[in-house]
Amino acid sequence: MRVIVCNDYDEMSRKAAKLVASQIVLKPDCVLGLATGSTPIGLYDNLAQMNKRGEIDFSEVTTFNLDEYYPISPDNEQSYRYFMEHHLFNRVNINKNRTHIPDGTTKDPESECAKYERMIEESGGIDLQILGIGQNGHIGFNEPDNNLNTVTHLTNLTENTIEANSRFFEKKSDVPTRALTMGISSILKSRKIILLASGRTKHKVVRELLNDGINTSVPATMLKVHPDVVLICDKEAYSDMYLGVDIGGTSVKFGVIDGFNNIVFKDSIPTHKDMPAKGIVDNIAAQCLKIAQRFPISSIGVGTPGIIDFDTKTVSATNLPFDKAPVALWLKEATGLNVYINNDANCAALGEAVAGEGAGENDIFMITLGTGIGGGIIIDKKIYTGKHGDAGEIGHMCIETDGLPCACGNRGCWEKYASVSALIAQTEAAAEANKDSILANVIKDDCVVDGKTVFKAMNMGCPVAQKVFDKYIDYLAIGVRNIINIFRPGLVVISGGISEAGDRLLKPLIQKVGSDTPIKISRLQNDAGIIGAATLGKNAK
Repeated sequence: MRVIVCNDYDEMSRKAAKLVASQIVLKPDCVLGLATGSTPIGLYDNLAQMNKRGEIDFSEVTTFNLDEYYPISPDNEQSYRYFMEHHLFNRVNINKNRTHIPDGTTKDPESECAKYERMIEESGGIDLQILGIGQNGHIGFNEPDNNLNTVTHLTNLTENTIEANSRFFEKKSDVPTRALTMGISSILKSRKIILLASGRTKHKVVRELLNDGINTSVPATMLKVHPDVVLICDKEAYSDMYLGVDIGGTSVKFGVIDGFNNIVFKDSIPTHKDMPAKGIVDNIAAQCLKIAQRFPISSIGVGTPGIIDFDTKTVSATNLPFDKAPVALWLKEATGLNVYINNDANCAALGEAVAGEGAGENDIFMITLGTGIGGGIIIDKKIYTGKHGDAGEIGHMCIETDGLPCACGNRGCWEKYASVSALIAQTEAAAEANKDSILANVIKDDCVVDGKTVFKAMNMGCPVAQKVFDKYIDYLAIGVRNIINIFRPGLVVISGGISEAGDRLLKPLIQKVGSDTPIKISRLQNDAGIIGAATLGKNAK
């Protein structure tokens, strides 16, 4: 089976139309097998436009539709004869006598089905069959059954199909419960088959179709025995979806990622870190379940502050009430999904590696500048955690012997000099020592000091602020240079709120570091953690 993955429904419809048009051009008197439902409407629109432009000619084409409701009259707006007239036949130069649809008014369904089979055979057989696929895997109206009927036949529709088709009727009770349909054998006799699938609701059955094996509970899997089938689908139908959870001190961010690392949905909830660990995780689980009702989630990946014990799969964090908390286990028990967990800085680095600035590199080092300094090491596109799971604690690298005391118990740690907290402390000290400076007046006017304060004062020409910034860059460069010398990564990525300064931060840092290793600002910023967390599950497949 050949698979063509398109960005969206419109692209899927255009590509399918080109294949059908090629068949008509190569064999003007070809026999087409046609499908109904919402999926092929875009295909028929494209074919009608191509016919109008004179690119294809339907005058010698013969068609056989897959199915028809039973009983139903052809002038009923919900009949498939009416559907085909409206969406294709009345819009192209086709001979209506060459268009065939099972007779939904027949008094003898068995004879009608036998007649339909003979007509297909007498026409020389179907050259190209168009198929859609139901949410339960049916093709035509061949519903899941241990004994699939092989030829055109009268069938009972499942509750799933009736429910899916009820959107076309005023009320569910109006939906016919039976239909005349080509059988699996009838379909497989076609020389070529195009199968269309669009939207998230078709993902589960498309995944089943692409897995090994044939399963009568998913009739479309019978197509695997055919030598010439093309599946044309959009990304939503094709790709698995993964849920990324980024736990922070104030909020928990959620993101649904498709198989192409695109975020298709984002949400957040408060962390409520004053709650017990189990309560926080229960809230996260409840939100995961809500999201899983909307999207075909394959797994959950979690990025969390703190140290992960990968032997016991527990989390210990200083800024959350996690003390050897089995976060992954609790989430798995509550959601029924596989759960993967890692440090939040590692997840951000992984996200940047697969979908951000590091997408073209195998080995990157990500530095997150915030209250402290976090680090994520990616080697060969995988997180490096070290033997005990806490590799990358670069904020506690000593850069100043007998320097400032750190909460870790040591002195001279890098984050005491190059974190945003350190920059704020340096800014406040400089303003206190230079009370008549522009920097001091900016602080007085704003009534707050943050990572942006020094940049604001520099923009106003403040030499005191410039001196603070230059010294901060000296400290930042020492650590970056050490990291490059130790790891020799293909890329160093800087993230965190202060990285929003862009070139104002990056250019002097690159100059001060003086290395040929590229240093870049994170492209993904706050989304890096979500994508990286979701990728934990994706990589585990």
